[in-house]
Amino acid sequence: MKIALLGGAGIIGRVIARDLALTTDVAQVIVADLNQAGAQETIAKAAPGDNRFTVAGIDVTDRAALVNLLREVDCVINSVQYYFNLDVMHACLDAGCHYVDLGGLFHTTRKQLELNAEFKAKGLTAILGLGSCPGIANVQPALVAERFKTIRSIKIYNGATSDSRDSLAWPYSLATILDEMTLRPMVWRNGEYIDLEPLSEEEPFDFRPPIGTRIAHHTLHSEAATLPHSFAGKSVQEVFFKISFFGYSETAFRRLQALTRLGLGDKEAITVKGKLAGGELVDVQVRPRDVLSEVLLRSDATQKGENLGFKDIATVIDGTDHNDRPLTVRVDTMAWPHPDFGVSGGTLVVGVPPAVVARWLAAGEMPATGVLPPETGVDPARFFSELASRNIHTEVTVTEQFA
Repeated sequence: MKIALLGGAGIIGRVIARDLALTTDVAQVIVADLNQAGAQETIAKAAPGDNRFTVAGIDVTDRAALVNLLREVDCVINSVQYYFNLDVMHACLDAGCHYVDLGGLFHTTRKQLELNAEFKAKGLTAILGLGSCPGIANVQPALVAERFKTIRSIKIYNGATSDSRDSLAWPYSLATILDEMTLRPMVWRNGEYIDLEPLSEEEPFDFRPPIGTRIAHHTLHSEAATLPHSFAGKSVQEVFFKISFFGYSETAFRRLQALTRLGLGDKEAITVKGKLAGGELVDVQVRPRDVLSEVLLRSDATQKGENLGFKDIATVIDGTDHNDRPLTVRVDTMAWPHPDFGVSGGTLVVGVPPAVVARWLAAGEMPATGVLPPETGVDPARFFSELASRNIHTEVTVTEQFA
């Protein structure tokens, strides 16, 4: 089988490459990125001397070049910025290959679902949002859904241990984090979608030790785009996703939150005065977000301290059992840092799932076609078994009425 990894120079791309390198059933992996030198570095660290891995420089907005790269590929793992998910999916349709990505922050995911008929017509499968959240968080309710006659709510909480120095270093794409901090989150409530204030409805949640009780808040995410519809037959009334400060300490998060509230996370350009070499003042268009990103890149505040690197993804499902009695099931998926990969548990749980499922797709082991969310496209028992073999463990806690 042949797999193409797009965005292979990124934080998550490096983990995906490392997981693929441990397998024996993949004949070739193309690690592709606009940053070709970075892609080469990924291979050097993930698979030194492994001739199955090759590097390619690619701009995913160059449709012809991307299609040409993918023509002999069985499955694409798309770990580029979610802004380009639709570009990559259209190239997969042209090239005739399966597709996996890491999510689309709700609105992009809904646009991607509109390609379902086209993927079906070509006998292809696309699994959307298969990282940790979305991804693991979607498959968790699917693991226990048969226990329920009705589901009142699916509440997802994402937590991690934080940095001892209150670092502002970003654990995944900074652009995505700034989107999540500034865009209005969508939740499913009382059987319909509503939008809320960014980072709103803070609440304490008891994560698994060593995280403990942490504040969690809303953010725009993909889980709510699909879960209410995947389990529509169970009368789902509420679905939301909350995260605890994006993996930052609360002190670091509040600093970044204050900056975004001032408008420094905005994408829309503003006019400022700039000075030419000759000293002349001219109007210059800049995006506040670009300024903030550049300042953070240069700042000592991004230097990391100690972090246990533990991750807990907890999904709480409330409803009734098949005897109409109240039933609550909590599913926790947890990970410590990977000693060989050199990454936190939080990074590990984003990179491993797409590597696992892409191999299944490339091997022809997932017969369903079309554009699917993880909760309907992935076999839950097999999925969590594969994660457990990589020391990503899942616990199910059931609270039910005895009589």
